[in-house]
Amino acid sequence: MKNVPVFVFPVSLEFYLNARHTHKQLLTVYNPYDFSVNFKVLCTSPNKFTVIDPEGVIAPQSCIDIVVRYTQPSAIHCNTTEKFRITMYDRNTQQALGKRDIPTKLIEGEPLNTIQESLGDSFHPLTTKAQTIKPIEELSRITCNHPLHHRDQQPINVVAVAISICCISALLLPTQPEQTAPSQLPNWLHIGSNLKLVFSFVLGLVSMLVLRP
Repeated sequence: MKNVPVFVFPVSLEFYLNARHTHKQLLTVYNPYDFSVNFKVLCTSPNKFTVIDPEGVIAPQSCIDIVVRYTQPSAIHCNTTEKFRITMYDRNTQQALGKRDIPTKLIEGEPLNTIQESLGDSFHPLTTKAQTIKPIEELSRITCNHPLHHRDQQPINVVAVAISICCISALLLPTQPEQTAPSQLPNWLHIGSNLKLVFSFVLGLVSMLVLRP
């Protein structure tokens, strides 16, 4: 027999007399190799167990589940160690490649709580503290104090308003090239179209500054 490692999970089986759900368990046999293998399951006490599909083929880099049932759970069988042997064979030559023994035992009583077994004596569960819920009034007060809301409470910029009034007044003055009738305003108040465009641009900027939310 070659000494090829045989990978099986779990490495042991424990059946509990008073827990019927433990009387049926799975053995998973892995084939991590690049070739198919045959397998066979043997047992030291075949009258106590039933194994579904005790022989078969495992494809390369695959696994197979073997169902094991304890058919004769009795107090007289408790604490007696039995063994399953899983042997792998070469498909072409039928030569045994490796084997793995899986010990099994029938234990009286029921299994302990899985969580307690995993925690042990030095570990304890963590308690989750409920998050404190703030009253609606407090949330509203926090929202109102947000810096973005101070913008609505600030007074209107006086300089911006003054600039806007000056620009509007300048736009209402007569334009030099478009003058067709005598005007009562002096000539120095007659501005050109280019200057009016400048005042319009400034007025737009100031309006965006004042009217923005």
